Amino acid sequence: MAQGIRPPAAVTGVDSDMTHRTRTGRAVLLVAAIALPLTACGAAKDSASSPAASAGPSSTAMATSAPAGSDGAPVSNPGTGPAFGVRAAHIMSYDWPNASLRDPIMALIKEKKLDTVQLDIKDEDGNVGYDSQVPLAKQAGTTLHKSYDIAEAVKMIHDAGAKVVGRIVAFRDPRLGKWALNNGHMDYLIQNTSGGAYAAGNYGTAAFTNFANPDVIEYNVGLAEEAAKAGFDGIMFDYVRKPENTGQVYPGIGSKTPSQAIADFLATAAARIHAAGAQAGAAVFGVAAFTPTLIAQDVPAMAKSLDFMSPMIYPSHWGKGEYSVSSPVNQPYDIVKRSLLDFNRLVLGTNCAIVPWIQNFSWPIPYSASDVGAQIRAAKDVGINSFYLWNDSSKVGLGAPALEARDASTDAPGTIRYSINKPGNASDGTTDKEKAKMFIDAWLAYVDGGRKGTFVDPTNPTTSASSAPTSSSSSSSTSSPTPTSTP
Repeated sequence: MAQGIRPPAAVTGVDSDMTHRTRTGRAVLLVAAIALPLTACGAAKDSASSPAASAGPSSTAMATSAPAGSDGAPVSNPGTGPAFGVRAAHIMSYDWPNASLRDPIMALIKEKKLDTVQLDIKDEDGNVGYDSQVPLAKQAGTTLHKSYDIAEAVKMIHDAGAKVVGRIVAFRDPRLGKWALNNGHMDYLIQNTSGGAYAAGNYGTAAFTNFANPDVIEYNVGLAEEAAKAGFDGIMFDYVRKPENTGQVYPGIGSKTPSQAIADFLATAAARIHAAGAQAGAAVFGVAAFTPTLIAQDVPAMAKSLDFMSPMIYPSHWGKGEYSVSSPVNQPYDIVKRSLLDFNRLVLGTNCAIVPWIQNFSWPIPYSASDVGAQIRAAKDVGINSFYLWNDSSKVGLGAPALEARDASTDAPGTIRYSINKPGNASDGTTDKEKAKMFIDAWLAYVDGGRKGTFVDPTNPTTSASSAPTSSSSSSSTSSPTPTSTP
């Protein structure tokens, strides 16, 4: 999925997709970190700590009513699946048939150290992992490299007592993009101001499809619905965003902003995923917490219709000084804890849970199980007893020693904590969700109003806060990162 954090301040350059995806040896554009299991983070989730909430896949009830879009309509109750305790590992679709990569994940499930497999449905290259019957998949030939039998894969995972969450790389789709370019469907593509296919830096030309196009929307929603009906327990959309740079045109978007169009896409998708019996989620950049317009990921708006949101908060992807952490890659506990406090707060008032992607790879320095464990502990210390392990080679070896077997003590939900500072800044956190919501609502209103005057902290009105964040989140480190290789 790929997204989530700002690159080191010294890194500048081309359009970075800030992604964490891509296989060993492939170029990766840094700035984000990401995934899925569910932990109570919205007001509705705070009460989900009953024993029933930790039940397995068969007990997960899904809502079928349509959730709210970015228009602020009433929010449905999207699913009542596990609100905490989802522990997952990522595996690419073409790696699933490889026993040397699949079996270690299944062994950890048997040992009760993992309970969910994150299996790709559509990857960063636009390849669909199974023989999809979605019409545009057939027409554009995106199933030519199918890797697994969807019914067999779901059965194997369920028979092991685990859940399966499918990842759909939505709008980074070079396979559909190239087909559209060659077959006269220019409206399927994000365009440049001259009407040609947009060149997204190292991702290439025609690498990003148009999230405002009905056929592109139906293609991605159709894949999600198909997988849900086949037994996937959850669907996570990745690359639900625009490229970072400017000069983009989205045919058919009308008066909507890119952020509104993406939130509406997720609302449409979530309604159909719920009706098909699964939960709906999305991976987001870590920087979406405080620079939402950069990639059109409005976290509060997106959260209205989702069951879970998975920020990519890999320590390697943050710049020095972010959240007042001097060296994030060397301080995995600190950066993960402080960034997740922000995300917990941004979904207050919704049914959306925060479940982070954890760095399970060595880059740019060697990482060990203790570094993976520090991230897991940081998440739990802010009330998130869930995680997705990310390694772009589908390996779990690095983090495996850090995993604990599930039992009554390790399954216990933590106490949800929320940031009580401006987004992107350090906070000790608070358990007072009303106070946290009061602060973030006031801050967002201040930003929407053009940051006029001086922002006053409504929880402490006698002390005024500066009109701009004081951490490096407002610094030049927002510039696009250059491509880098990750393992």
